[in-house]
Amino acid sequence: MLFLLLLQAAAAQTPRDIELNIRARAKSAEIERKAEAELQVTAEPDAGSRVEARVEPLPEGRTSLRNVEVNVRAEARIGEGAKIEAEAETATPQ
Repeated sequence: MLFLLLLQAAAAQTPRDIELNIRARAKSAEIERKAEAELQVTAEPDAGSRVEARVEPLPEGRTSLRNVEVNVRAEARIGEGAKIEAEAETATPQ
């Protein structure tokens, strides 16, 4: 019974087709002007793409930050019925 439950749980998790993980660290960062940034990940047809982003420490009105860490995780899932056309590409060594 436990084995069947584990199989069902594994089947319920749709694997991601494209994944992007970024972890960046900086000793210091200067904020020149206040603005908003946005990162979107989409696929056609989309089957549940998402983005998670975290910045520490939060600016909270400061213009100078020390020991900044940025973590971004983005994933895209391509839905059923997607047509994928690939062209063969020959790379010339440079």
